[in-house]
Amino acid sequence: MFFIKLLDEEDVEYCSKGMKELTYQDGSLTQPLNKSYRVKQNKQTSSVPEHIRKYLIDIFYNHSYIDSVYCPNRVSVNFYNKYQKDDYYNIHVDAFKAMPKSNNVYFDYGFSINLNDNYEGGNFLMHTDVGPVSKQLKAGEAVIFPIIYPHGVTPVTKGTRENILGWLSSNVSYEQAFILKNLYDVNVYLRDKDKDAFVESTLVQTYLKKAWGR
Repeated sequence: MFFIKLLDEEDVEYCSKGMKELTYQDGSLTQPLNKSYRVKQNKQTSSVPEHIRKYLIDIFYNHSYIDSVYCPNRVSVNFYNKYQKDDYYNIHVDAFKAMPKSNNVYFDYGFSINLNDNYEGGNFLMHTDVGPVSKQLKAGEAVIFPIIYPHGVTPVTKGTRENILGWLSSNVSYEQAFILKNLYDVNVYLRDKDKDAFVESTLVQTYLKKAWGR
């Protein structure tokens, strides 16, 4: 799981402006478990406007960390969510296979991008091997997480939480992504300490990214 400042103020304003005229539906319609018990309560759009979808996909592909660690080969920007007071999303696991299932597209990571932070509650919550991790995302901040982990959103207690969510797929395994993350951190350190070692370490990471990300 990785928290990152993905959008600056201009990006957030651009995305928020593009969502103003959208029509909302019951968010539970996209969660099959809601037929058995109440998992999700919020409002969401059926899609994201095409110009914003492309805008965010370009950001994901051109972001140095995301490209170096996750090596995405598909980014899907799916919904715009609004969580108002008392809305929530209980702990759940995302489906690995994208809709429509006939396309045989599988995802490896989920992501959620916040467009505001003037609310209370509404923490992103994930159950990990070392226990639960809970965080209220700032405006422009995103969380990228392996969809093997159960996750959810705690109830909003004040205001409205606005976010865009989607998924991405990669040929890089979780173990390989862990190695690429460590190499990225080493490169960041070496960049200001040892330029020659930085170049050599970057070569290793670039080669592994090419070999594993195909």
